[in-house]
Amino acid sequence: MDLKLLEIASLLVSKKDLDELMEEVLFRLREIVNADAGSIYLYHEESDTLVFKYTQNDTVDIIFKEFSLPVDENSIAGYCAYKKEMFFIDDVYSLEDKFPFKFNKDFDKLSNYRTKSIIMVPIFDAKDNLISVLQLINKKNTPFGKPITSFDKDVTVFNEEDVKIVHSLSGIIGVALENSLLYKNIEEMFEGFIKASVQAVESRDPITKGHTERVYRITYKIIEEMDKDDEAFPGFKMNKDDWKVLKYSTLLHDFGKIGVRENVLMKSKKLYDDQFKALKMKLKLYHCIENIDDNKFFEINELVERANEPTVLESELANRLDKFKDIRFKDNFGVEYRLLDDQEYKQLSVRKGTLTEDERKEIESHVLHTYEYLIKIPWTKSLKDVPKIACMHHEKLDGSGYSFGLKEDEIHIFGKVMAVADIFDALTAKDRPYKKAVPIELALKIISEEAEKGKLDKKIVRFFIEKKIYNML
Repeated sequence: MDLKLLEIASLLVSKKDLDELMEEVLFRLREIVNADAGSIYLYHEESDTLVFKYTQNDTVDIIFKEFSLPVDENSIAGYCAYKKEMFFIDDVYSLEDKFPFKFNKDFDKLSNYRTKSIIMVPIFDAKDNLISVLQLINKKNTPFGKPITSFDKDVTVFNEEDVKIVHSLSGIIGVALENSLLYKNIEEMFEGFIKASVQAVESRDPITKGHTERVYRITYKIIEEMDKDDEAFPGFKMNKDDWKVLKYSTLLHDFGKIGVRENVLMKSKKLYDDQFKALKMKLKLYHCIENIDDNKFFEINELVERANEPTVLESELANRLDKFKDIRFKDNFGVEYRLLDDQEYKQLSVRKGTLTEDERKEIESHVLHTYEYLIKIPWTKSLKDVPKIACMHHEKLDGSGYSFGLKEDEIHIFGKVMAVADIFDALTAKDRPYKKAVPIELALKIISEEAEKGKLDKKIVRFFIEKKIYNML
Protein backbone atom coordinates (compact mmCIF):
# COMPACT_ATOMS: atom_id res chain seq x y z
CA MET A 1 0.00 0.00 0.00
CA ASP A 2 2.88 2.39 0.85
CA LEU A 3 4.32 1.87 -2.64
CA LYS A 4 0.89 2.51 -4.12
CA LEU A 5 0.60 5.79 -2.19
CA LEU A 6 4.08 6.87 -3.31
CA GLU A 7 3.19 6.07 -6.90
CA ILE A 8 0.02 8.15 -6.66
CA ALA A 9 1.85 11.02 -4.96
CA SER A 10 4.52 11.05 -7.67
CA LEU A 11 1.91 10.99 -10.42
CA LEU A 12 -0.12 13.85 -8.94
CA VAL A 13 2.87 16.14 -8.47
CA SER A 14 3.83 15.64 -12.14
CA LYS A 15 0.49 16.98 -13.38
CA LYS A 16 0.40 20.66 -14.33
CA ASP A 17 -2.95 20.89 -16.10
CA LEU A 18 -5.68 21.60 -13.53
CA ASP A 19 -8.40 19.57 -15.22
CA GLU A 20 -6.14 16.56 -15.73
CA LEU A 21 -4.94 16.76 -12.12
CA MET A 22 -8.43 16.93 -10.63
CA GLU A 23 -9.70 14.05 -12.75
CA GLU A 24 -6.64 12.01 -11.74
CA VAL A 25 -7.08 12.88 -8.05
CA LEU A 26 -10.69 11.75 -8.08
CA PHE A 27 -10.00 8.56 -9.97
CA ARG A 28 -7.01 7.51 -7.88
CA LEU A 29 -8.66 8.22 -4.52
CA ARG A 30 -11.84 6.45 -5.56
CA GLU A 31 -9.77 3.51 -6.71
CA ILE A 32 -7.75 3.22 -3.51
CA VAL A 33 -10.81 3.27 -1.19
CA ASN A 34 -13.14 1.66 -3.78
CA ALA A 35 -15.59 4.59 -3.94
CA ASP A 36 -18.31 4.56 -6.57
CA ALA A 37 -18.40 8.34 -7.01
CA GLY A 38 -16.71 11.55 -6.01
CA SER A 39 -16.71 15.33 -6.45
CA ILE A 40 -14.29 18.22 -6.07
CA TYR A 41 -15.17 21.79 -5.11
CA LEU A 42 -12.70 24.66 -5.59
CA TYR A 43 -12.69 27.39 -2.96
CA HIS A 44 -13.02 31.05 -4.04
CA GLU A 45 -11.68 33.21 -1.24
CA GLU A 46 -13.05 36.50 -2.62
CA SER A 47 -16.67 35.32 -2.45
CA ASP A 48 -16.13 32.74 0.32
CA THR A 49 -17.85 30.10 -1.80
CA LEU A 50 -17.23 26.61 -3.08
CA VAL A 51 -17.57 25.98 -6.82
CA PHE A 52 -18.60 22.49 -7.93
CA LYS A 53 -16.08 21.75 -10.69
CA TYR A 54 -15.37 18.02 -11.07
CA THR A 55 -17.38 14.84 -10.58
CA GLN A 56 -17.18 11.13 -11.41
CA ASN A 57 -19.70 8.33 -10.97
CA ASP A 58 -19.40 4.71 -12.10
CA THR A 59 -23.11 3.95 -11.75
CA VAL A 60 -24.96 6.86 -13.38
CA ASP A 61 -24.09 9.26 -16.18
CA ILE A 62 -23.98 12.76 -14.78
CA ILE A 63 -24.86 15.85 -16.79
CA PHE A 64 -22.30 18.24 -15.34
CA LYS A 65 -23.48 21.66 -14.29
CA GLU A 66 -21.25 24.03 -12.38
CA PHE A 67 -22.74 25.73 -9.34
CA SER A 68 -21.63 27.60 -6.24
CA LEU A 69 -22.57 27.24 -2.60
CA PRO A 70 -21.62 29.32 0.45
CA VAL A 71 -19.12 28.23 3.07
CA ASP A 72 -21.44 27.72 6.03
CA GLU A 73 -23.13 24.97 8.04
CA ASN A 74 -26.09 24.46 5.70
CA SER A 75 -24.57 21.90 3.31
CA ILE A 76 -22.17 18.98 3.63
CA ALA A 77 -19.43 20.52 1.47
CA GLY A 78 -20.01 23.99 2.93
CA TYR A 79 -19.74 22.57 6.45
CA CYS A 80 -16.49 20.77 5.63
CA ALA A 81 -15.01 24.06 4.32
CA TYR A 82 -16.41 26.01 7.28
CA LYS A 83 -15.03 23.63 9.91
CA LYS A 84 -11.90 22.82 7.87
CA GLU A 85 -12.11 19.30 9.20
CA MET A 86 -12.19 15.88 7.61
CA PHE A 87 -15.14 13.65 8.51
CA PHE A 88 -17.12 10.69 7.22
CA ILE A 89 -20.78 9.69 7.36
CA ASP A 90 -22.16 6.15 7.15
CA ASP A 91 -25.52 7.16 5.67
CA VAL A 92 -26.42 10.71 4.70
CA TYR A 93 -30.13 9.81 4.90
CA SER A 94 -29.70 9.13 8.64
CA LEU A 95 -27.57 12.02 9.84
CA GLU A 96 -26.47 12.25 13.43
CA ASP A 97 -27.65 15.17 15.55
CA LYS A 98 -24.09 16.53 15.74
CA PHE A 99 -24.37 17.71 12.13
CA PRO A 100 -26.34 20.96 11.59
CA PHE A 101 -26.96 20.41 7.85
CA LYS A 102 -29.52 18.36 5.97
CA PHE A 103 -28.68 16.24 2.95
CA ASN A 104 -30.06 17.55 -0.36
CA LYS A 105 -31.73 14.59 -2.10
CA ASP A 106 -32.43 16.37 -5.41
CA PHE A 107 -29.59 14.66 -7.32
CA ASP A 108 -30.63 11.21 -6.08
CA LYS A 109 -34.24 11.78 -7.13
CA LEU A 110 -33.32 13.05 -10.59
CA SER A 111 -30.76 10.33 -11.34
CA ASN A 112 -32.32 7.37 -9.52
CA TYR A 113 -29.19 7.15 -7.42
CA ARG A 114 -28.82 6.51 -3.67
CA THR A 115 -26.08 8.40 -1.87
CA LYS A 116 -25.13 6.63 1.36
CA SER A 117 -21.59 6.70 2.74
CA ILE A 118 -19.27 9.67 2.20
CA ILE A 119 -15.85 11.01 3.18
CA MET A 120 -15.38 14.79 3.20
CA VAL A 121 -11.83 16.16 2.95
CA PRO A 122 -10.71 19.82 3.14
CA ILE A 123 -7.61 20.46 1.00
CA PHE A 124 -5.09 23.13 2.03
CA ASP A 125 -2.13 24.83 0.34
CA ALA A 126 1.38 25.05 1.79
CA LYS A 127 0.35 28.05 3.94
CA ASP A 128 -2.60 26.13 5.37
CA ASN A 129 -5.16 28.12 3.37
CA LEU A 130 -8.26 26.25 2.19
CA ILE A 131 -8.23 25.72 -1.58
CA SER A 132 -10.62 22.83 -2.17
CA VAL A 133 -13.06 20.31 -0.71
CA LEU A 134 -12.98 16.67 -1.82
CA GLN A 135 -15.94 14.34 -1.51
CA LEU A 136 -15.87 10.52 -1.93
CA ILE A 137 -19.21 8.74 -2.18
CA ASN A 138 -20.44 5.17 -1.60
CA LYS A 139 -17.74 2.69 -0.68
CA LYS A 140 -18.45 -0.56 -2.56
CA ASN A 141 -18.20 -4.26 -1.83
CA THR A 142 -18.07 -4.90 -5.56
CA PRO A 143 -15.01 -4.40 -7.85
CA PHE A 144 -13.88 -0.85 -8.54
CA GLY A 145 -15.27 0.68 -11.72
CA LYS A 146 -18.29 -1.59 -11.87
CA PRO A 147 -21.71 0.08 -11.47
CA ILE A 148 -23.78 -0.54 -8.36
CA THR A 149 -26.69 -2.89 -9.01
CA SER A 150 -28.09 -2.90 -5.46
CA PHE A 151 -27.50 0.03 -3.14
CA ASP A 152 -28.50 -2.12 -0.17
CA LYS A 153 -26.09 -4.97 -0.94
CA ASP A 154 -23.24 -3.30 -2.85
CA VAL A 155 -22.65 -0.20 -0.72
CA THR A 156 -20.85 -0.29 2.62
CA VAL A 157 -19.33 2.32 4.94
CA PHE A 158 -15.92 3.95 4.84
CA ASN A 159 -13.69 2.88 7.73
CA GLU A 160 -10.86 4.38 9.74
CA GLU A 161 -8.28 2.88 7.36
CA ASP A 162 -9.91 4.65 4.41
CA VAL A 163 -9.88 7.92 6.31
CA LYS A 164 -6.21 7.42 7.21
CA ILE A 165 -5.26 6.74 3.57
CA VAL A 166 -7.15 9.75 2.22
CA HIS A 167 -5.75 11.96 4.96
CA SER A 168 -2.20 10.84 4.18
CA LEU A 169 -2.70 11.89 0.57
CA SER A 170 -4.52 15.17 1.25
CA GLY A 171 -1.25 17.05 1.84
CA ILE A 172 0.31 16.00 -1.45
CA ILE A 173 -3.01 16.72 -3.20
CA GLY A 174 -2.89 20.23 -1.72
CA VAL A 175 0.65 20.80 -3.01
CA ALA A 176 -0.23 19.43 -6.45
CA LEU A 177 -3.42 21.50 -6.61
CA GLU A 178 -1.63 24.66 -5.50
CA ASN A 179 1.03 24.15 -8.18
CA SER A 180 -1.61 23.45 -10.80
CA LEU A 181 -3.62 26.55 -9.85
CA LEU A 182 -0.44 28.63 -9.99
CA TYR A 183 0.38 27.16 -13.43
CA LYS A 184 -3.18 27.93 -14.56
CA ASN A 185 -2.89 31.51 -13.30
CA ILE A 186 0.39 31.95 -15.16
CA GLU A 187 -1.22 30.61 -18.35
CA GLU A 188 -4.18 32.97 -17.92
CA MET A 189 -1.79 35.87 -17.33
CA PHE A 190 0.11 34.97 -20.51
CA GLU A 191 -3.16 34.67 -22.46
CA GLY A 192 -3.94 38.18 -21.23
CA PHE A 193 -0.55 39.37 -22.50
CA ILE A 194 -1.28 37.85 -25.91
CA LYS A 195 -4.67 39.61 -26.11
CA ALA A 196 -3.13 42.90 -24.98
CA SER A 197 -0.39 42.52 -27.62
CA VAL A 198 -2.95 41.97 -30.39
CA GLN A 199 -4.92 44.98 -29.16
CA ALA A 200 -1.76 47.11 -29.10
CA VAL A 201 -0.91 46.17 -32.69
CA GLU A 202 -4.43 46.81 -33.94
CA SER A 203 -4.67 50.16 -32.14
CA ARG A 204 -1.66 51.27 -34.21
CA ASP A 205 -3.11 49.79 -37.39
CA PRO A 206 -6.91 50.17 -37.12
CA ILE A 207 -7.23 49.72 -40.89
CA THR A 208 -6.52 45.99 -40.48
CA LYS A 209 -8.40 45.59 -37.19
CA GLY A 210 -9.66 42.02 -36.87
CA HIS A 211 -7.04 40.63 -39.27
CA THR A 212 -5.12 38.83 -36.53
CA GLU A 213 -8.19 37.10 -35.13
CA ARG A 214 -9.41 36.14 -38.61
CA VAL A 215 -6.03 34.65 -39.60
CA TYR A 216 -6.02 32.71 -36.34
CA ARG A 217 -9.53 31.32 -36.98
CA ILE A 218 -8.74 30.37 -40.59
CA THR A 219 -5.43 28.73 -39.64
CA TYR A 220 -6.99 26.92 -36.68
CA LYS A 221 -9.84 25.56 -38.82
CA ILE A 222 -7.51 24.31 -41.58
CA ILE A 223 -5.28 22.58 -39.01
CA GLU A 224 -8.32 21.15 -37.21
CA GLU A 225 -9.62 19.60 -40.43
CA MET A 226 -6.14 18.31 -41.33
CA ASP A 227 -5.91 16.70 -37.88
CA LYS A 228 -9.20 14.86 -38.52
CA ASP A 229 -8.37 13.69 -42.06
CA ASP A 230 -6.10 10.63 -41.85
CA GLU A 231 -6.45 10.00 -45.58
CA ALA A 232 -5.30 13.43 -46.80
CA PHE A 233 -2.75 13.97 -44.01
CA PRO A 234 -1.69 10.57 -42.64
CA GLY A 235 0.48 10.84 -39.56
CA PHE A 236 -0.44 14.46 -38.90
CA LYS A 237 -1.73 14.62 -35.32
CA MET A 238 -1.95 17.55 -32.95
CA ASN A 239 -1.32 17.29 -29.22
CA LYS A 240 -2.15 19.78 -26.48
CA ASP A 241 1.20 21.60 -26.76
CA ASP A 242 0.87 21.80 -30.55
CA TRP A 243 -2.43 23.66 -30.20
CA LYS A 244 -0.82 26.18 -27.87
CA VAL A 245 2.11 26.72 -30.24
CA LEU A 246 -0.34 27.22 -33.11
CA LYS A 247 -2.45 29.68 -31.13
CA TYR A 248 0.41 31.82 -29.85
CA SER A 249 2.29 31.80 -33.17
CA THR A 250 -0.77 32.86 -35.12
CA LEU A 251 -2.02 35.51 -32.71
CA LEU A 252 1.46 37.06 -32.52
CA HIS A 253 2.31 36.86 -36.23
CA ASP A 254 1.97 40.63 -36.72
CA PHE A 255 3.29 41.67 -33.31
CA GLY A 256 6.32 43.30 -34.93
CA LYS A 257 4.10 45.98 -36.47
CA ILE A 258 4.56 47.93 -33.25
CA GLY A 259 8.07 48.64 -34.58
CA VAL A 260 6.82 50.11 -37.89
CA ARG A 261 5.98 53.81 -38.21
CA GLU A 262 2.26 54.40 -37.77
CA ASN A 263 1.89 56.63 -40.83
CA VAL A 264 3.38 53.88 -43.02
CA LEU A 265 1.12 51.23 -41.48
CA MET A 266 -1.97 53.36 -42.07
CA LYS A 267 -1.00 54.75 -45.46
CA SER A 268 -4.17 54.72 -47.55
CA LYS A 269 -3.01 57.03 -50.39
CA LYS A 270 0.33 57.41 -52.16
CA LEU A 271 1.00 60.80 -50.58
CA TYR A 272 0.65 61.36 -46.85
CA ASP A 273 -2.04 63.88 -45.89
CA ASP A 274 0.42 66.66 -45.07
CA GLN A 275 2.29 66.03 -48.34
CA PHE A 276 -0.94 66.13 -50.35
CA LYS A 277 -2.05 69.40 -48.75
CA ALA A 278 1.38 70.97 -49.32
CA LEU A 279 1.36 69.89 -52.98
CA LYS A 280 -2.13 71.35 -53.49
CA MET A 281 -0.93 74.66 -52.01
CA LYS A 282 2.11 74.57 -54.30
CA LEU A 283 -0.16 74.01 -57.32
CA LYS A 284 -2.27 77.03 -56.34
CA LEU A 285 0.89 79.10 -55.99
CA TYR A 286 2.00 77.94 -59.46
CA HIS A 287 -1.43 78.84 -60.83
CA CYS A 288 -1.23 82.38 -59.47
CA ILE A 289 2.42 83.14 -60.24
CA GLU A 290 2.56 81.61 -63.72
CA ASN A 291 -0.94 82.86 -64.48
CA ILE A 292 -1.83 79.59 -66.20
CA ASP A 293 -5.39 79.24 -67.42
CA ASP A 294 -8.00 77.48 -65.33
CA ASN A 295 -8.24 74.50 -67.64
CA LYS A 296 -4.52 73.80 -67.30
CA PHE A 297 -4.75 74.20 -63.53
CA PHE A 298 -7.74 71.84 -63.38
CA GLU A 299 -5.83 69.29 -65.51
CA ILE A 300 -2.84 69.29 -63.13
CA ASN A 301 -5.08 69.02 -60.07
CA GLU A 302 -7.05 66.18 -61.57
CA LEU A 303 -3.82 64.39 -62.52
CA VAL A 304 -2.45 64.62 -58.95
CA GLU A 305 -5.73 63.46 -57.37
CA ARG A 306 -6.02 60.46 -59.70
CA ALA A 307 -2.37 59.48 -59.35
CA ASN A 308 -2.68 59.68 -55.56
CA GLU A 309 -5.28 56.89 -55.45
CA PRO A 310 -4.08 53.36 -54.53
CA THR A 311 -5.31 51.91 -57.81
CA VAL A 312 -3.00 50.60 -60.54
CA LEU A 313 -1.29 53.56 -62.22
CA GLU A 314 -2.28 53.71 -65.87
CA SER A 315 0.38 54.35 -68.53
CA GLU A 316 -1.39 57.53 -69.59
CA LEU A 317 -1.20 58.95 -66.06
CA ALA A 318 2.43 57.92 -65.70
CA ASN A 319 3.34 59.69 -68.94
CA ARG A 320 1.56 62.87 -67.84
CA LEU A 321 3.36 62.80 -64.49
CA ASP A 322 6.67 62.64 -66.38
CA LYS A 323 5.79 65.88 -68.22
CA PHE A 324 5.19 67.83 -65.01
CA LYS A 325 8.07 66.58 -62.87
CA ASP A 326 10.67 68.98 -64.34
CA ILE A 327 8.53 72.14 -64.37
CA ARG A 328 10.09 74.84 -62.16
CA PHE A 329 8.85 78.23 -61.02
CA LYS A 330 9.80 80.98 -58.58
CA ASP A 331 7.67 82.83 -56.05
CA ASN A 332 7.75 86.58 -55.51
CA PHE A 333 10.74 86.21 -53.18
CA GLY A 334 12.80 84.37 -55.77
CA VAL A 335 12.46 80.96 -54.09
CA GLU A 336 12.47 78.22 -56.74
CA TYR A 337 10.04 75.30 -56.66
CA ARG A 338 9.61 72.16 -58.70
CA LEU A 339 6.00 71.44 -59.56
CA LEU A 340 6.63 67.84 -58.52
CA ASP A 341 9.74 67.31 -56.44
CA ASP A 342 11.60 63.99 -56.47
CA GLN A 343 9.81 62.55 -53.42
CA GLU A 344 6.33 63.56 -54.63
CA TYR A 345 7.03 62.16 -58.08
CA LYS A 346 8.42 58.93 -56.60
CA GLN A 347 5.35 58.35 -54.46
CA LEU A 348 2.79 59.32 -57.10
CA SER A 349 4.54 57.04 -59.59
CA VAL A 350 3.97 53.90 -57.50
CA ARG A 351 2.45 51.47 -59.99
CA LYS A 352 0.25 49.50 -57.58
CA GLY A 353 -0.99 50.21 -54.08
CA THR A 354 0.35 53.08 -51.99
CA LEU A 355 3.82 52.07 -50.85
CA THR A 356 7.17 52.99 -52.30
CA GLU A 357 9.87 50.32 -52.31
CA ASP A 358 11.38 51.74 -49.12
CA GLU A 359 8.01 51.85 -47.39
CA ARG A 360 7.25 48.30 -48.49
CA LYS A 361 10.53 47.13 -46.99
CA GLU A 362 9.66 48.95 -43.78
CA ILE A 363 6.30 47.15 -43.65
CA GLU A 364 8.03 43.84 -44.38
CA SER A 365 10.44 44.52 -41.52
CA HIS A 366 7.57 43.79 -39.10
CA VAL A 367 8.48 40.11 -39.46
CA LEU A 368 12.01 40.70 -38.19
CA HIS A 369 10.65 42.91 -35.41
CA THR A 370 8.28 40.09 -34.45
CA TYR A 371 11.19 37.67 -34.15
CA GLU A 372 13.39 40.14 -32.27
CA TYR A 373 10.64 40.86 -29.72
CA LEU A 374 9.40 37.29 -29.26
CA ILE A 375 12.84 35.74 -28.95
CA LYS A 376 13.35 37.81 -25.78
CA ILE A 377 10.50 35.97 -24.04
CA PRO A 378 11.72 32.99 -21.96
CA TRP A 379 9.48 30.42 -23.64
CA THR A 380 9.03 27.00 -22.08
CA LYS A 381 10.53 24.01 -23.87
CA SER A 382 7.20 23.06 -25.44
CA LEU A 383 6.69 26.62 -26.79
CA LYS A 384 10.26 27.39 -27.90
CA ASP A 385 9.34 27.37 -31.61
CA VAL A 386 6.70 30.13 -31.31
CA PRO A 387 9.06 32.99 -32.35
CA LYS A 388 10.20 31.14 -35.50
CA ILE A 389 6.74 29.97 -36.57
CA ALA A 390 5.19 33.40 -35.97
CA CYS A 391 7.62 34.78 -38.58
CA MET A 392 6.88 32.28 -41.36
CA HIS A 393 3.61 33.63 -42.79
CA HIS A 394 5.35 35.58 -45.58
CA GLU A 395 7.80 32.83 -46.55
CA LYS A 396 7.34 31.09 -49.93
CA LEU A 397 8.16 27.49 -50.74
CA ASP A 398 10.56 28.55 -53.50
CA GLY A 399 12.58 30.77 -51.15
CA SER A 400 11.28 34.06 -52.60
CA GLY A 401 9.46 35.13 -49.41
CA TYR A 402 10.66 37.26 -46.53
CA SER A 403 12.26 37.88 -44.10
CA PHE A 404 14.49 34.80 -44.04
CA GLY A 405 14.03 33.40 -47.57
CA LEU A 406 13.17 29.96 -46.21
CA LYS A 407 12.42 27.09 -48.60
CA GLU A 408 9.77 24.38 -48.45
CA ASP A 409 11.52 21.94 -46.12
CA GLU A 410 12.54 24.77 -43.77
CA ILE A 411 9.02 26.09 -43.24
CA HIS A 412 6.98 24.60 -40.39
CA ILE A 413 3.60 23.24 -41.48
CA PHE A 414 1.90 25.84 -39.27
CA GLY A 415 3.76 28.52 -41.23
CA LYS A 416 2.61 27.03 -44.54
CA VAL A 417 -1.01 27.03 -43.39
CA MET A 418 -0.73 30.52 -41.93
CA ALA A 419 0.60 31.81 -45.26
CA VAL A 420 -2.56 30.57 -47.00
CA ALA A 421 -4.78 32.06 -44.28
CA ASP A 422 -2.96 35.40 -44.33
CA ILE A 423 -3.27 35.83 -48.10
CA PHE A 424 -6.90 34.67 -48.16
CA ASP A 425 -7.86 37.18 -45.46
CA ALA A 426 -5.90 40.02 -47.07
CA LEU A 427 -7.76 39.39 -50.35
CA THR A 428 -11.26 39.02 -48.88
CA ALA A 429 -11.11 41.59 -46.04
CA LYS A 430 -13.89 44.16 -46.39
CA ASP A 431 -12.41 46.79 -44.07
CA ARG A 432 -9.50 48.07 -46.16
CA PRO A 433 -10.16 51.65 -47.35
CA TYR A 434 -7.43 51.43 -50.02
CA LYS A 435 -8.82 48.40 -51.84
CA LYS A 436 -12.05 46.54 -52.46
CA ALA A 437 -12.59 43.05 -51.08
CA VAL A 438 -12.02 40.33 -53.66
CA PRO A 439 -14.88 37.81 -54.15
CA ILE A 440 -14.14 34.43 -52.58
CA GLU A 441 -14.04 32.69 -55.99
CA LEU A 442 -11.36 35.09 -57.22
CA ALA A 443 -9.42 34.81 -53.95
CA LEU A 444 -9.37 31.02 -54.31
CA LYS A 445 -8.19 31.39 -57.90
CA ILE A 446 -5.35 33.69 -56.81
CA ILE A 447 -4.08 31.40 -54.03
CA SER A 448 -4.35 28.43 -56.43
CA GLU A 449 -2.17 30.29 -58.93
CA GLU A 450 0.33 31.06 -56.15
CA ALA A 451 0.43 27.35 -55.33
CA GLU A 452 1.00 26.46 -59.00
CA LYS A 453 3.91 28.93 -59.10
CA GLY A 454 5.50 27.10 -56.18
CA LYS A 455 4.84 29.87 -53.66
CA LEU A 456 2.19 28.17 -51.48
CA ASP A 457 1.78 24.52 -50.49
CA LYS A 458 -0.37 22.87 -53.19
CA LYS A 459 -1.70 20.16 -50.90
CA ILE A 460 -2.83 22.62 -48.24
CA VAL A 461 -4.38 24.99 -50.79
CA ARG A 462 -6.21 22.12 -52.52
CA PHE A 463 -7.43 20.85 -49.13
CA PHE A 464 -8.63 24.35 -48.15
CA ILE A 465 -10.59 24.69 -51.39
CA GLU A 466 -11.97 21.14 -51.77
CA LYS A 467 -13.11 20.98 -48.13
CA LYS A 468 -14.60 24.47 -48.50
CA ILE A 469 -13.05 25.41 -45.18
CA TYR A 470 -13.68 29.07 -45.97
CA ASN A 471 -17.40 28.30 -45.44
CA MET A 472 -16.76 26.75 -41.99
CA LEU A 473 -15.49 29.97 -40.40
